[in-house]
Amino acid sequence: MLHIHEPVNPMFGVSKGNGRVMILGVPMEDTLSFKPGTRFAPMVLRQVTPYFEATPTEWLGHTPLGELNDLGDVNLHQGDVEFNLSRIRSIVSEILGKGLLINVGGEHTISLAVARAIRDKFGELGAFIQLDAHLDLRSEWPMGQRLSHATFARILNTEVKPSLYVNLGFRGFDDEELTYARGLSSVLLDSVELSAIGYVQLYDLLRVINDTHGPVHLSIDIDVFDPSIAPGVGNPETGGVGYMAIYKALEVMMPLIAGRLVAIDIVEYSPPNDISNITASLVAKLIVDLMNLYLWGVSCKRNLTS
Repeated sequence: MLHIHEPVNPMFGVSKGNGRVMILGVPMEDTLSFKPGTRFAPMVLRQVTPYFEATPTEWLGHTPLGELNDLGDVNLHQGDVEFNLSRIRSIVSEILGKGLLINVGGEHTISLAVARAIRDKFGELGAFIQLDAHLDLRSEWPMGQRLSHATFARILNTEVKPSLYVNLGFRGFDDEELTYARGLSSVLLDSVELSAIGYVQLYDLLRVINDTHGPVHLSIDIDVFDPSIAPGVGNPETGGVGYMAIYKALEVMMPLIAGRLVAIDIVEYSPPNDISNITASLVAKLIVDLMNLYLWGVSCKRNLTS
């Protein structure tokens, strides 16, 4: 595909599979506010994932890697924000609808381009689900900068207008962001609430997704995890959640969204800030679990409607 570099080392060392799940590297790093390094994430993950056990957390009757198709990396211009967002939007628009697209960033601002592409393709965005240490709803950050990885979600909600905004795991925010979030049609759980909530209660909260129509976009910032297990991020926030708390949330929501889920973004992994590939290992497990849960969720949906 034009403007995509085919991978020399495909993710997990897997040659192209059946293609129900596609991975696209999006090494954009133009609007970070603290420690740089996210643009190296797709490259490093391709280098290290062949050495990790690609075993999902639970056996759910599927073989995720058999469905994996690594498309390669988007060719971007370092520092040219608007050009990069436009190119990501264009390429993602071409791919959407051919299966589940997993975008590996890169900074969180790529989710704005992906959401715009979803609206372009489908005419609407049903739900935007964000797992993140931050709300990313500031009007400016740093002060005077309207577009950054700390403001993208506000622009997304203002411009793309998803029917539902979900943010799980946040713990770094200001009062103005929280007020804005509560003014949306939203489901909000901070890191303490997400860690403590049970399966049934979480399902009851997330069932509101069924009241929306149109495609679903899931965006996961790796800093949602506590930095003790995921140090390789640019904006670490203490007091984060453990892996199984995130897995629980994904396991609860996937049967609700799998039939409409068109894109997942995995963003803000920063290899230069990692320690002994601790975070790389976590991201690799997360990708495998997302594929596994998605395939299972699609099966659940088919069984319910058949």
